[in-house]
Amino acid sequence: MRLTGYANKFSVHPGETIKFYVNCDGPAKYDVSIVQMINGDTNPRGPGFIEKKIASKCEGRYDGVKQVVHSGSHAYVADAPQLRVESFTLQCWIWPTMPKTDTRYWKHGAQGLVTKWSDNKGYGLFINEDGCIELRINEQKFAVPVQLRDHAWHFVAATFDAETGEVTIYHEPQIVYALDPLIEPVTTSYSGTITHEPIPLVMAGYVGKLDAGQSGRSSMPQGVIIEGHYNGKLDSPRLCNRALSRLEIETMKAGAQPGMTERRNSGPTGALSECIVASWDLADGINTIICKDHGPYRFDAPLVNCPVRAITGHNWSGQNFDWKFAQKEYGAIHFHDDDLDNARWDVSFEWEVPEDIKSRFYAAKLTTPEGDEDYIPFWVVPKLGAKKEKIAVMVPTISYMAYANEHVACNAGGAELFVYRVPIMQQQNMFLAEHREYGGSIYDTHTDGSGISLSSRLRPILSIRPKYDHFLAQAPWQYPADLHLIYWLETMGYEYDVFTDEDLTYEGLARLEGYNVVITGSHPEHNSGPQLDALHNYTQRGGRLMYMGADGWYWVHSYHPAYEELGRGVVTEMRRCESGIRTWRADPGEYYHQGTGELGGMWRYRGRYLHSVAGVGMSSEGFDISSYFSRTPDSMDPRVAWAFNGIDYDEKLGNFGLVGGGAAGLELDIVDTMLGSPPHTLTVATSAGRHTEAYLLVMEDFGFNQQGLDGTVHPRVRADITFHETPNGGGCFAFSSIAYCGSLPWNNCDNNISRLTKNVLDRFAADGPLPAPPADAFRHRGRADYESPALASSQKAEPAVSPAVEPAVMAMQK
Repeated sequence: MRLTGYANKFSVHPGETIKFYVNCDGPAKYDVSIVQMINGDTNPRGPGFIEKKIASKCEGRYDGVKQVVHSGSHAYVADAPQLRVESFTLQCWIWPTMPKTDTRYWKHGAQGLVTKWSDNKGYGLFINEDGCIELRINEQKFAVPVQLRDHAWHFVAATFDAETGEVTIYHEPQIVYALDPLIEPVTTSYSGTITHEPIPLVMAGYVGKLDAGQSGRSSMPQGVIIEGHYNGKLDSPRLCNRALSRLEIETMKAGAQPGMTERRNSGPTGALSECIVASWDLADGINTIICKDHGPYRFDAPLVNCPVRAITGHNWSGQNFDWKFAQKEYGAIHFHDDDLDNARWDVSFEWEVPEDIKSRFYAAKLTTPEGDEDYIPFWVVPKLGAKKEKIAVMVPTISYMAYANEHVACNAGGAELFVYRVPIMQQQNMFLAEHREYGGSIYDTHTDGSGISLSSRLRPILSIRPKYDHFLAQAPWQYPADLHLIYWLETMGYEYDVFTDEDLTYEGLARLEGYNVVITGSHPEHNSGPQLDALHNYTQRGGRLMYMGADGWYWVHSYHPAYEELGRGVVTEMRRCESGIRTWRADPGEYYHQGTGELGGMWRYRGRYLHSVAGVGMSSEGFDISSYFSRTPDSMDPRVAWAFNGIDYDEKLGNFGLVGGGAAGLELDIVDTMLGSPPHTLTVATSAGRHTEAYLLVMEDFGFNQQGLDGTVHPRVRADITFHETPNGGGCFAFSSIAYCGSLPWNNCDNNISRLTKNVLDRFAADGPLPAPPADAFRHRGRADYESPALASSQKAEPAVSPAVEPAVMAMQK
C-alpha cells in the first residue's frame, strides 16, 4: 500500500471545504477524483462494487510526496536557559511495562524518562537496553546494575555535582520481596561539563535527531524526531539545578507548592525553592493534553499523541476509583511507543463542497498510473435548519473509530478458534502489521500489552474502506457493510440524508428534528451519552427508528475535549471495565474517562440498558455462518401485520445473503423485558434454534462458565426482529442482526428481507403519526410474565444446523 490518506473531517456541510492528506510512497504522481460510494462489496453474488464519479475542481494529477507518521507519546519543553543546568537532580516515579526488550521486539532500545540529551550531548535519565536505570551525561553512561521489575512502581533519581564531579543514582522499588537484593545507590564521578544543545527537554523519550525535511514536518515539536519512547507510567517528574541530598530528594517528592507557605516560596523549603527548575504535577489537568508545571518557570509540557491519563499513580490507595474524587492519587501518565493522535501531514489537496450536492456517502478516490488505489471516505451532511428529506441514515462513525486499523487478525492468538476458520487477511491487515505507527483500534493492545483506549480519526484508517472484508465475517464489516444498506436505498429509489454519530453528539435533538424516520447502520456498537439522549428524545416525540443491525448501544464512548480546536470528534475514548465482550480490560481504578471524567465500560452498567433504546439488546455472537428468521404469531398482530404484506407466514426470512449466507448472523440481539425492552414489544420473527456451536452467549448474561452456552442449545442465542410503539405516534423496528443488511441486495433487492424492510420504511417515512394501538395492546409483563420467543416459536422453528436443537428447545418449553 504505497498510497494512503485521510481527511480533516468525517462530516462536511455543503459550501464547506474539506482537506485531504496523502502519503504517496514511491509513485511520482497520483490522480484524484471525488466519487459517491454506493456499494463497497466485491462479492460476485451481489451487485458488485459501485461508485459514481462527481465533478469536482480538485480532480487532477498531483505530485507524489512521502509523508511519515511519528507514533509514540511523549511530552516536551522547548529549550530554555534554565534547562541548561550545570549541576542537576532528576527524579520521578516510574511503572515500566517493558523495561527489558530483545531482538524479537519490533522496536527495541533504550527508553527516555526525563531527558535533554541527543547524540552524546546533554543529560538525561533513561532505562537502558538491559532494563536498568541509566544516567547519561554527554557520552558517558552510568547504570544501576539491578533490573527494573515490570508493572511495579519504582522511585528513581540521579544527581550530578559539577564542582565535585560526583554522580549518584538511586533505584528504590516501592515493593521489596523477601529474596530481592538490596539496591544500593550507585556513586561515581564525571569530570567534564555538560554540553548543551538547542533541543527540547523530553519526558518519555529523547531527541533522536533534528530533521528540517519532509519527515520532520510531521513530528512534534516540528523538526525534532523523538526516539526511545518509554512504555509505562511516569509520575511526579522533577528537575533541580543542583545535586540534592537524599533527604532533599525525599522532600522534593512533595513538589513545588507556590502560595502554600508564609514565604510564598515555590518549594517545600526555602533552600529548595532556590533550585527548583521544574516540578510537574501530572494530576493537574487530567482532561487536558498539557503536563502542568508548578515550578517557578511554569514549564508546562505539551503532550504529543495523547498518552493515557486518569490512571492510578504510585500513591493510589485503592479507596477511590473515580479520579475526580482522589485526583492526587492519579498523578501518573501511561506513555506508549505506539500512541497516535494526529498524523500531522501536510495538506495535499482541498475540495469546496458544492452547495447543491446531495447528502450521501462520498470518498476521495486516489489512484496511480502503476495501479495503486485508496479511498478516503467522508459524508456530506445537511446544515442545521436546511431543507431535509423524510429519511435519514445515522452513520456509526464512533464505531468506525473504535475498529479503526484493527490488528486482531494478526495479533490475537485465538483468532482461528474465534472465527472457526483460518482468518483471511486483506492487504490492509498486512500493511498495518508492518506499519504499527498508523496506530491500532480500541480492540487492540499496545506493544506493552495494555489496552488501547483512545482512537483518532486524523490518520489513515485503512479499515474504513470499500472493498475491505473483515476477518471476523470474511465479508464487509462496519463501513463497507453499511454500504449494503446504501445500495438498497439507492436501488429502491429513496431520497435520504446522512449524518454521523459525531453530528448527533454535538448537535443533539436539533439534528434529528424534521426527519420522519432515522435508520441506523449495521453495527452501531459504540455510542456517546448525548447521542443516546437525542435518540431517546426523538422517539419520545414521535420519531421513528429503524435499527438495522445488532450489538448496538453497547460501549460508553466520549470525545476528548482537548482536541476540539482541531475539529469535532477528533479523538474518542472508551474504557473496557468489568464486563462485556473484551479483548482487554482496564486495571482497577482506571475505569473513568480522562477526557470527560465519566464512567466507562458498558452502558448496561451505567443503568442504561441496551434494550431500552431499540427494544432489543445483544445476546450472542458467532462468526462461522449466518442463519435465517421465521415469523412468529406476533407478526400477525394488526399493530404490525402491515410489515409482512407480500410475505407468507411460512417463508424463510433471509435464508440468503452476502454476509455468512443468511440474514441472522455475526452478532445477534434479542427482546428481554427484564432488561429494558418495552412490555408491549412484539417479537415478529426469530432465528431461535438455528445457530451453531460457534455462537456463544455474551458473558454479561451468565455468572459462571458451564456447558450449554452455545447456539445449539441455549435459548438466548438467537436474533429477534421486533416492533414497538413510542409516544406521540412514534415507533421502532429492530432487525437485530449484523448480517441483516447483507441480505438486502440479494437478487437485485428482490427478496423477502428487502420487502420487509421496504414495508417498514414506507410506513415509518410517511407523514403523520403511526396508527394508535388498540386499548387491549397493553401488556403488564412483570418479571414473572416474561416468556422467551425461542419457546413461543419452537413449534415453527426448523433446525437448519443441528437436529439436537429442536428437542432441547422443546424440553425447555416443557
